[in-house]
Amino acid sequence: MDIKLTEEQTQLQDIASKFMDNHCSFDFVRSMEKESKLGFCPDMWRQFADMGWLGIMIPEQFGGMGMSLLDTVVLIREMGRHICPSPFLFTSVLAADLIAQAGSRSQKAELLPQIVAGEKIYAFAYQEYSRFFKPQHIKLQAQKSGDGYVINGTKLFVEFADGADTLLVAARTGKANSESGLTLFLVDRNSVGISTKHMPTMSRDRHYQVDFNDVEVPASAMLGKANKGWAALEPSLLKTVVAFCGYTNGAGFEMHGYATRYASERVQFGRPIGQMQTIQGYLAQMIMELYGADMLTLFSAFQIDKGRHARGYVAKAKAFSAETVGHVMDVSSQIFGGMGYMEEQDTTLYLRRGKQYQLALGGTEYWEDVIAEEIIDREPVVLT
Repeated sequence: MDIKLTEEQTQLQDIASKFMDNHCSFDFVRSMEKESKLGFCPDMWRQFADMGWLGIMIPEQFGGMGMSLLDTVVLIREMGRHICPSPFLFTSVLAADLIAQAGSRSQKAELLPQIVAGEKIYAFAYQEYSRFFKPQHIKLQAQKSGDGYVINGTKLFVEFADGADTLLVAARTGKANSESGLTLFLVDRNSVGISTKHMPTMSRDRHYQVDFNDVEVPASAMLGKANKGWAALEPSLLKTVVAFCGYTNGAGFEMHGYATRYASERVQFGRPIGQMQTIQGYLAQMIMELYGADMLTLFSAFQIDKGRHARGYVAKAKAFSAETVGHVMDVSSQIFGGMGYMEEQDTTLYLRRGKQYQLALGGTEYWEDVIAEEIIDREPVVLT
């Protein structure tokens, strides 16, 4: 793997960095927290569409850019640096890839161009009352009824649910407590029987409890095959996790930069605190962890793009990136002293998100289990 970015990737990174600098300030992020019911800016979403970002992974035949997961990581890492609130991850990565890989011809022809144009936003309805991320713990029921299904149950922490047009729902249609027996549905957010309740979180992003009460969906809303939902979902979920690692790594790098600049400027006992050994140790340890997390993320994306078995790589990247972002947000805040925990301090925007990023899309425990499975159950893979 060549660790240098290509000329095209460098241009993409520069364009994204400049756009975020100009359009995603701390004041903007705070306004999304306090004033926006949606939690993101529709005007910014349209700008994403105009620049082609929403179709970055969608094949060109459907109007997308047909770029790689590695390219997507380069883009979303810049969004992470500015903790940009948007439904990009679950719309342009997860939903787009799932539809492209598991959708019917008619679903691809209709839905993928809508994503590219910014006309449809997706929310991922997966997590339930169990803290575990494994598919065995999905209990929301979809019962066969005539030519369609009736869905009953509750999903938690559905990000941007109130701003979404479509919910990507994992439901139990078969055997309980099993990977099999899950089916994926694309459910209209405005369907009769769907209600949402805002779930306040430390990060203050827009997460919702979504209740399904006798929600009727047609058979055409099924994505992939009945009872084979996890087999379709996991490959796309692995790509989404890699992209999310890119986002959190970007946030970590930015927070480390703020802490480094502060350590260079803050004078105590007659010298900058950055000259003190303890502070230097903090900064050195964090940057090593960040580069390690970033390289694991890029390497995982590279392996997926090559069509190789990458489940173990992705698990390592997610577990390490999750621990890294939590550690970096915490220790960087300590370098600021007491002011690092004051609401008025811009760095608290990162601090509040550190733990949530650590737990999102499966906590470290889940991904360490995946690592163990890959080590024990598979033959060693030669890294190339």
